[in-house]
Amino acid sequence: MYHDVHELNFSKIKTYLECPLLYKYKYMDGRKEGLVPASSLGVSIHRALEEYHRNSNDPSELLAYYDDCWLGAGYKSAGEQMEYYLKGQKMLERYAEREYERKTSVDSTEREFIFQEGKWTLRGKIDRIDKHPDGSWEVIDYKTGDDIDFDAQITDSLQLGIYAVGAQRAWNLKKGKASFYFTAFDKVVSAPFESFDAKAIVDKFIEVGEKIEAELFEPDLTHCQQCAFRNRCAQSACPDPEPDGPDFSGNNPA
Repeated sequence: MYHDVHELNFSKIKTYLECPLLYKYKYMDGRKEGLVPASSLGVSIHRALEEYHRNSNDPSELLAYYDDCWLGAGYKSAGEQMEYYLKGQKMLERYAEREYERKTSVDSTEREFIFQEGKWTLRGKIDRIDKHPDGSWEVIDYKTGDDIDFDAQITDSLQLGIYAVGAQRAWNLKKGKASFYFTAFDKVVSAPFESFDAKAIVDKFIEVGEKIEAELFEPDLTHCQQCAFRNRCAQSACPDPEPDGPDFSGNNPA
């Protein structure tokens, strides 16, 4: 598996910070995590929103894109798949309602930024970039989960911070803000680009990158319960007593 130790992105950094051994499994050994209901729903919603913003200006068409983009993998039963399908449908119905009131123009979706910092390449892909009527910009990341700590300071988010830095460094977007769009709560939380500590964010990426370069892959057992590899890792602190049930796959539950 091709692996450039000097190429960093948020997913790699997040994985390493959760568990260095998990990073090795995913990015060096090429092991696949597999889909679970929450991640499968997230893929479906992200794909639907990407297709909608690229191809339509009519919010009434959003649910049709959802049906077209629905991913049926990762569910244990037809009932579970339908439960998550309806959950996503509700999110997108509220999203569509907001669309009728939107004043911004969508400049691009799934746009990748790349910039250099010494020997390190930092990159990322942003779900949506909007331009406001006053000429300012907004980079938006969709969050489809419902386990959200709204008391956390948004400027402490390493993910949103690197997106703000990337928009400025790679695309020269000087005036703007970075936002999380929490689709499960129909809520947007934002902070201006300048409120993020760009140096601290880049330094954190490089600090982790240097540990990866030094091949420091000791396991962190505090995340084992949530880890997709808990049944396949010899270091796991809490493997399931039995393997997960069979995957239920389908094209469209409706």
